[in-house]
Amino acid sequence: RHMRHKDISWVFTSTRLRSHETATPLLAGHPGAHVMAFREFDEIWAGDCEGMLYSEIRAKMPEITAGRNADKYTYAYPNGESYAMLRERVQRGLRRALFLAGDTPLVIVGHQAVNRVLLSLFLQQRSEDIPYIYIPQSQYYHISMTPRRKVFERIPYQPCPVENDISRQSEAL
Repeated sequence: RHMRHKDISWVFTSTRLRSHETATPLLAGHPGAHVMAFREFDEIWAGDCEGMLYSEIRAKMPEITAGRNADKYTYAYPNGESYAMLRERVQRGLRRALFLAGDTPLVIVGHQAVNRVLLSLFLQQRSEDIPYIYIPQSQYYHISMTPRRKVFERIPYQPCPVENDISRQSEAL
């Protein structure tokens, strides 16, 4: 609902179901938008640890936790990938998305690690800082670029009226 009046020509997602689910309401309000799923925008691959909680990894594989804590940017999960590897993959996807969209507005529905990499590319942050970039779940980043200027805004989603009614009802209980 928040983006229903925004001009959106392209929507890029990952190949993961949750990325498509997040994009579905956006696409419903923009029937003319092109949509493409890129593997380059899939979340960081945790390899042997995929599907595990951090608490499980800490308990069952403390050596993995220690290695990752020592250097979160270059540490690759066993049979998985690191943020450094992810950065190369996301850069390829971003180049493809920008080429396809041309000068038209686009949206990338990403995952936390992917969004960290995307922000670092636009903000030109140090690579070792990428794993620590704040990615809020209730906001999105709007990036507007011209040849002379870049504008970055973190914009909160406006609460839906239905959600407000539900929260008011639960407060009354």
